[in-house]
Amino acid sequence: MLQIFRSAFFTNSDLNGSVCRFNVKAFIIIAFILTSASPAFSQYTISGKVLNRKDQKPVEFATVSIPLSGIWTMADAKGMFVLKNVPKGEVKLTVQYLGFVKRDYQYILNKNIDVQLLMEEDNLTLSVVEINAKKGTDLATSYIMDRKALDHLQMLQLTDVASLLPGGKTNNSLHLATTGQQRISVNGTSGENGNATFGVGIEVDGVRITNNSFKDPKLSPNIRIGSEGPDLKNISTTNIESIEVITGLPSVEYGDMTNGMVKVNTRKGVSPYLVEMSTRPNSKLIAMSKGLSLGERVGVLNLNVEHTKSIADLSSPYTSYDRNSLSLNYNNTFNKRNNRPLTINFGVTGNIGGFDSETDPDFAADTYTKQKDNAIRANFSAKWLLKLPWITSLDASATLNYNNKLSEVRSLQSTTSSAASIRTTEQGYHVGELYDDNPNAAIILIPKGFWYESEFNDNKFINYNGRLKANWAKKIGQSHNNLMLGTDYNVSGNNGQGLFYGDLSTAPTWRAYPYKNESFVNNYAFFAEDALTVPVGENTLQMVAGLRSEITDIDGSEYGAITNWSPRFNAKYSFWTGKDQLFSDFSIKASWGKTVKLPGFDALYITPGYRDVLSFSPGTDVNGQTFYAYYTQQRNRVFNPDLKWQSNEQKEIALNFNLKGTKVFISVSDDYTRNPYQYNQDFSPYFFKYTSQADLQGSLIPSDNRIYNVDKNTGIVTVSDRTGVLPSEQLNYTNMYGFNSNGKYKNGSPVSRKNINWIIDFKRIEVLKTSLRVDGNYYYYKGLEKTISASMPNNTQNMADGRPYKYIGYFIGGDQSANGSIKKALNMNFTITTHIPAIRLIVSARLEGSFYKFSKNISESDFGARSYVIDNRESYLPSSDQTDIYGGNRFVASYPEYYVDYSDLNNKIPFLEKFIWAKDNDLALYNELAKMVEKSPTNYYFNENKISSYYSANLAVTKEIGKYASLSFFANNFFNNMAKVRLSGSGTESSLFESSYIPRFNYGTSLRLKF
Repeated sequence: MLQIFRSAFFTNSDLNGSVCRFNVKAFIIIAFILTSASPAFSQYTISGKVLNRKDQKPVEFATVSIPLSGIWTMADAKGMFVLKNVPKGEVKLTVQYLGFVKRDYQYILNKNIDVQLLMEEDNLTLSVVEINAKKGTDLATSYIMDRKALDHLQMLQLTDVASLLPGGKTNNSLHLATTGQQRISVNGTSGENGNATFGVGIEVDGVRITNNSFKDPKLSPNIRIGSEGPDLKNISTTNIESIEVITGLPSVEYGDMTNGMVKVNTRKGVSPYLVEMSTRPNSKLIAMSKGLSLGERVGVLNLNVEHTKSIADLSSPYTSYDRNSLSLNYNNTFNKRNNRPLTINFGVTGNIGGFDSETDPDFAADTYTKQKDNAIRANFSAKWLLKLPWITSLDASATLNYNNKLSEVRSLQSTTSSAASIRTTEQGYHVGELYDDNPNAAIILIPKGFWYESEFNDNKFINYNGRLKANWAKKIGQSHNNLMLGTDYNVSGNNGQGLFYGDLSTAPTWRAYPYKNESFVNNYAFFAEDALTVPVGENTLQMVAGLRSEITDIDGSEYGAITNWSPRFNAKYSFWTGKDQLFSDFSIKASWGKTVKLPGFDALYITPGYRDVLSFSPGTDVNGQTFYAYYTQQRNRVFNPDLKWQSNEQKEIALNFNLKGTKVFISVSDDYTRNPYQYNQDFSPYFFKYTSQADLQGSLIPSDNRIYNVDKNTGIVTVSDRTGVLPSEQLNYTNMYGFNSNGKYKNGSPVSRKNINWIIDFKRIEVLKTSLRVDGNYYYYKGLEKTISASMPNNTQNMADGRPYKYIGYFIGGDQSANGSIKKALNMNFTITTHIPAIRLIVSARLEGSFYKFSKNISESDFGARSYVIDNRESYLPSSDQTDIYGGNRFVASYPEYYVDYSDLNNKIPFLEKFIWAKDNDLALYNELAKMVEKSPTNYYFNENKISSYYSANLAVTKEIGKYASLSFFANNFFNNMAKVRLSGSGTESSLFESSYIPRFNYGTSLRLKF
């Protein structure tokens, strides 16, 4: 099926690049066949009333829709609704509203009908209550967690929902970390190649939560781009109605992601006052929400306010993170009784939070750390049912996300002699001056003594988006066709000041780099998608094919405009739906497509860098000040014109069936990430004049009378006599060299991930009111970096004569012992749920098991061996009798593929060949080259590491007390498992107690009051 699609629609499916050639002619022909004129068919009206089954009262504002036809409306104050121009034949009517269970009704329509739709309140009196993740109904593989599941989970942070995914594990973070970040993983985990968490798309009511424009100069670029997904701890969790995690291929209207998507929907609709109080050892939460009807014509206003305080270290209450959130949402539908209703929705959410240790008595006086985490998110959407021959509905939306993350670190500094703080951005030789004498000096001399330093890092990143899409639904015989065309415009940037200091007289070496001076990133997208549902006898075929085109434009940037294409296709065939037989509700789904992730601020705007080298420092003068002269050279900001946007190709097959009451879902997916973003360094030599203490020895001017001057351009030092008696002297110097490291982002090697997910819901044992779910995941990952990157030993490694190191090594996959890894994991969970509707009680016991966990470091190259066994830790040369680095308990050395000398950067010298030769012929060269050899830190570094099985047991209870209160309790790892696991790689054992494998024993309770 996938091959037919690819052959029909693509003349050249070049997924290695950024462009796929779409066969436009084939698409037009097929679209014409699907949507062209068909025999006339009758249209009818469905009218009726939406009532609460319990008390027969109308459910105002309930949405009634026919999904396949794109027709919808809203119930009025009396629960009345009308759907006009409904095509003849089988119709599925869907009714839903906040606080009620979504329900589908089936009708055979051959005349106008009047119906009564009964809705059930969503509480524990229902015969079926789902507290696990439900499989989504769309063709894209997804898992939905509704409010009942989230209440039972007692979610504190958005990342907690990952535990409800197949094979998911309970979050082992007991608090909202004060300095760390809370990120969610979907397809891939942090620490892997391919920027797994950075590639997750997250939306709250359509507002994209992104970290694309965030920057932290204190982090290494390698760490930054590899792990920086959006921080989610400032998102309120008490106002969430449902969460959908998409692990498959979403609709083409969604972009800027390569590793799955998380969609958060907040409460919208009339509801009573709801007060929630939650407590656990590290965190306290209190929240209040209300859905207020302003009248049938005016609409509904939803309000939510939440305060959360989370303490990282219970021994110090000052290590706390505060989340103070306020949300307002307005919703109204106009022309409810008209054939063309218009629904508008406007929402705004603000958070004032962060942490502040200023009053912590354990800190030195007047020292502290502060971090603002203030955010505002706004969304507007309008949906207009036009029901015209050429268009069914029109959707428009606009969103804004603004986050202010201003950090302040105040610390006590001291120096026993004057210290140099370099501020210049101009190349050349500069000397230090006192701040009082010249505040704008190239180098500021900070006098000896004590002072307080206030360091700030200001990030104000902003993202706004506008989207417009048109939908055209058409029934052709018994088939339904839905065509969607749309466009969106997305802008992201950073208006922060970057790194700066409060008192410039004592600020350390630093140059201002305001992020707001950089251009904003503009991304234009155009998308088209066609969905076809065809009945085949008693079976159904569904197909969705779409194409997304994105143009990224950056004003004033060397990158200019870059175009990407993302084709996606999903197909599903369903058999025996709703049949009362041994084997029923069988479906098979196949997917293939591509997603693209835009680069982050770090990749687009390399932070300007400078190299400051001491060129002369004769010591302290008569006034007790130290004279400093530095040579400054700016490092290059290297833009890569060949940089491609990271993309992911996903192929998936999924099965779903019902075996005599037992529901089974299995999905198998293969992800291949191309062009992952990677930070590398190049090195370029520079030369300068160095004047040493020895060059002063012949000076005739007494030390107390010396005045030093340095020529800005030549670096030559002149000594003058302050008494004017002796003539000036020009000091000798030594020509020195060094290397500038120039940062550059490029595309790394592809990354492969494979997943098998399954959910088995066994038939409920009615007599015990108990059900069993088994869910699991098998995960395979391989990342092998084959790109060549430059490397030099650290700054402490000089040549034997004391001069800077002069060789540059070029490693395949970086200057580490391994250039890749393989991971395999099998996780499975067993959940027993007892639900007794009569007493409104639900109890769940969950066993989370890790049955197989494998990892292996690898070192490989397409050009031959990259690493070799060495006889012992002290050796540098390959062993003469051992060759297999994976043979077990062997030290391994990794060598550059080649190296260059600073005097001839174009002469690439094969490293290992020269290294072996130098051992017997040039011992000095051998000793210098040995400094570039990377040795494995242990003799088991390349061993296969298998971790023995382990488990954790969780207990959760939810009890409704009438319709006015609900109480939940959880205990995670309630057995407090302290068993040991064996690590085969090192042959050692490790205790599970307070380890990262399972969560520590923890507990909590929540009380929800309705009135």
